[in-house]
Amino acid sequence: MKTIYLSLLLSLCVFSARPQTPEDIFRHEVPVTWLGIDFSHVTLIGNFAEFGEIGAKGPVQIITDYFPKWNHIVLNEREKYDIRGMLRRRDIEYDIDMVMELNYRTNPDSLESYNARRFTPEEIQSFVNEYYIKGREGIGVVFIAESLNKCYEEAFYHFVAINMKTGEVILHERLRGEPSGFGLRNYWANSIYRVIRNIKYYYFAVWKGEITGEETVSAFELHVYW
Repeated sequence: MKTIYLSLLLSLCVFSARPQTPEDIFRHEVPVTWLGIDFSHVTLIGNFAEFGEIGAKGPVQIITDYFPKWNHIVLNEREKYDIRGMLRRRDIEYDIDMVMELNYRTNPDSLESYNARRFTPEEIQSFVNEYYIKGREGIGVVFIAESLNKCYEEAFYHFVAINMKTGEVILHERLRGEPSGFGLRNYWANSIYRVIRNIKYYYFAVWKGEITGEETVSAFELHVYW
């Protein structure tokens, strides 16, 4: 019995000491934590209103009202916004407190623009360096919102997987989501939903090496977007 306990302890020590790699996102023994949607660097382009020109929302209201709503909808409607299915996990942890605080501290003067930015991998790592997660076990997964563009009816998010012990980005993908629906909350929430589905049914398999983008793009467009 002592031998069994010793073997288990040694295996746990080896796991803890080994740095996370991109492949660890596919290993079920490595814990994963959903950190939320980071809007603290997002650019808002176009008219942000509930319907047409009615009920326009300013940057302060977007920060204080809608950033929390877009994060909470993922928690409250977990069957639709299927983070576990996206990562092919039976269980994940949810801990969005850190991202919610960062979102709340967003400078409203920096939100609105006529031009969309495109984040570089170096910028993504610099954003992650602001997270207070170092020393935690496992992998943290976050969407970093780049732009919500009403003019082109599209949003871009960066899927980012982080080695939480070191703060290093180990997997990163820029993804497009199409918004739809009535009301500002639902309109942009559906762009998040589509990004989650695209990862679940396409990108995760690409990252794992099960399929290649060139071979499956037509099927992806037919079956994932609707």
